[in-house]
Amino acid sequence: MKEKKSLILWLPLFIFLTTYSLNSENETKESFLSIKTIKVEGIINLDAQEIRGRLNKFKGKSMILINRNEIRKLANNFQFIKELKVKKIYPDTIKVTITEHEPLGIFFNKNKKNLLIEGGGVIENYKDDKTNTLPAVYGKGAEKKFHIFCQSLKDTNFKIDLIEQFNYFQINRWDIILKDGKVVKLPAEDYDNSLEEFLSIYQKNNFNNFRVFDFRVKGQLILKQ
Repeated sequence: MKEKKSLILWLPLFIFLTTYSLNSENETKESFLSIKTIKVEGIINLDAQEIRGRLNKFKGKSMILINRNEIRKLANNFQFIKELKVKKIYPDTIKVTITEHEPLGIFFNKNKKNLLIEGGGVIENYKDDKTNTLPAVYGKGAEKKFHIFCQSLKDTNFKIDLIEQFNYFQINRWDIILKDGKVVKLPAEDYDNSLEEFLSIYQKNNFNNFRVFDFRVKGQLILKQ
């Protein structure tokens, strides 16, 4: 009987000590080499405050136990993020380096301003003033084709900062309106050659007086003042 009473008295103490031990171990794991600083680099167009706010939840976690992939999942919430790298800098710092998709143009559709980014992404109702200098893009379906066309511009060294506006036609044809008022009308096919030809002549003195450079007819260039 005495043994039974003794067991009843010792059982709560055993549970308490065991629980304390387990909790202490967990707290030690969490506090050992805990993350105190999170550095973020590479932000250009993203909301830096929102990014840092989402990363703050990792502060206090163990440098050893933290999973880099858990931090990388942040990229799934932002279309602008092209790549997100995570580096542990012991004893207490995490460095997050972000690579953003390049913004290419502003697509206007039913009075809505959508940002077109490389890779074909579309960020709807984008209102950041940083992109106000980008060229305007018009035309039904232009948002699906624009990143492909921009790659052709890059391949031919056609500087996008010369361009005021793009007009897309559903036969897969583009018109380019430059900031100096010149208009380039491109054919539906093989427009790379037309881009190269235009770049080779448009700054020459004998072409200064022409405003329209029409390449729509294959093998011909029609000039208009």
